[in-house]
Amino acid sequence: MYGPQAIKILQSEEPPRANYPVGGFHSSASVNQDFFTLEEKEAHSTQLVKHMPFLYKTLMGILNPNNMVFPVEPEESPSSDNNNPEGAAREDIPEDIASLAYEDSHQGPEGHHRRLETVVKTICAMVAFSRNRRNNGLQLHNAVRFFSCGISKRVQEYMNYIGLSSSRRTAVSALKTLAKEQSKKLKSIMAKSSNLLIRPTICIDNIDMEERVHQISIGHWTHTFRGTWGYVHLPDQKLLATLDPSELTISAYHQSLEQVKSMELNPTMFLPTLPEQEHNKKVWKSQIAKVLKEQIAESTDEDFSIPTSPPEIEVISHAAPDLHMLKLMEASDNSDEGIGQVFESIIQQTGLTGDQFFAQLQHMDGDLATIQNFNCLRNQRAPSSVPKYCMNNIVFQLGASHTLWNILSAIFSHHIGDPSNMLDCGAWQHLEALGFAAHKAIQKKDFTLMVNQMERIFEALLCYCLMVKLDLNLGKLGEERLKLPANRWNSTVDEVYDSYCTSRARRDAVEAKNTKLSNTLLLLHDFSTVVEAKQSMKAGDVGRLIPTSGLHPTSVYEEVSPT
Repeated sequence: MYGPQAIKILQSEEPPRANYPVGGFHSSASVNQDFFTLEEKEAHSTQLVKHMPFLYKTLMGILNPNNMVFPVEPEESPSSDNNNPEGAAREDIPEDIASLAYEDSHQGPEGHHRRLETVVKTICAMVAFSRNRRNNGLQLHNAVRFFSCGISKRVQEYMNYIGLSSSRRTAVSALKTLAKEQSKKLKSIMAKSSNLLIRPTICIDNIDMEERVHQISIGHWTHTFRGTWGYVHLPDQKLLATLDPSELTISAYHQSLEQVKSMELNPTMFLPTLPEQEHNKKVWKSQIAKVLKEQIAESTDEDFSIPTSPPEIEVISHAAPDLHMLKLMEASDNSDEGIGQVFESIIQQTGLTGDQFFAQLQHMDGDLATIQNFNCLRNQRAPSSVPKYCMNNIVFQLGASHTLWNILSAIFSHHIGDPSNMLDCGAWQHLEALGFAAHKAIQKKDFTLMVNQMERIFEALLCYCLMVKLDLNLGKLGEERLKLPANRWNSTVDEVYDSYCTSRARRDAVEAKNTKLSNTLLLLHDFSTVVEAKQSMKAGDVGRLIPTSGLHPTSVYEEVSPT
């Protein structure tokens, strides 16, 4: 009786047939970056619900009758091994992947209602798109997202078939439009850079992309793209306001380099100061307390207990950086000729002439091989007084990720030991005991995996030390969490620190000729630095990160300051 009437009402509901924002059509030839913001997505969903109220309310009523609140059980952590009986079958998946999401996650009744709204709005969008392919807001957004994430052509065709995504051809067209917009924006930014105190930093890195062909034939074979990718990082205006313009010129830079020639390196430059030693002690105790809280016990009074995080030193702004991607650049090979081709492409993309590009101090980030190739190219052009030939305005510095990988890889390689020797008690023994294949630990292309495995070893050793001090049965870990008063909590952390984490403890192990204990304490000391570097980067605290390198930066930088 009500079915035909409901169908007529649903058929009468449809977004206006016009271009957005009047209608629901988004052209791939005119789409811009603002289309992919969360605000635009919410605006499109609101417009869809506004013009399809009957379908929206009907579906919400079906999924959530009488606005009932359903209890939502917390999902298990993706890193849990309870549902992974194969152990190391998924160790190739980065452990930090769970922290990546397109939207903020919500728990409880609010999260349940938000999930229902998302489902209903998606169904409304699919119905609108199936009736009229020009109602394509969600579909165009998904098409670009899927294509950028590397989804296969077959899967995207299926998504297009059921109304969840536009075609791949539309996605490619939209990406070309976005690339043109980005190219114009990049040239506009670099054209204004001459008026800035410091030019935007250009960060580049090598990339190898292989297009694998399963069945090779003439003109159809596996091809490897070897080139360079990068981005332009605009400096923070608040930071620029604190800098002295006279120290940001090419002449000031070369004056600082002249002072380096006569600079004397003293061992005190590499020794921590007393405040840094005190902070390092707090870092150690916070790491011990973190393991104690996560694995063994809970404090009955956290306000008077040693915290699980060290005090802040210098937290940088959490505002998102202003980054602008460069177009992929093809280089002949890893040589001075290749880096020359990269510079030609960068100059072309910035819209500057050669004279304009080399007239101002230009900061760049790159890996060690890129810097060596650049130095080789510059040496071939010396001596020359012409800026665009001598290239003396270019200041290359090692990128943070490459520097950290080199340091952490050296530390891990030093402690990993020999997996082929069962008598060797290196870190590989701990990895195998934790269910991870030791030969897969050190991987150049997976920095996160390597750091996470070092953190697991470090926390496992600290957990063992805590259980020894608490006189706990090693086989009953996790069955029942202890309740420790604040004084017992603090004394346990202090005992573990004094017994295993101090220089005196390491020296006593050497004097006692206890090789295994000595090596274990050295591993704890070195891995503690890695774990603190990871945690300080997550917290955005550069003040905590710099001391982990063992370098006292103030005394060094004062020597090379142009003032």
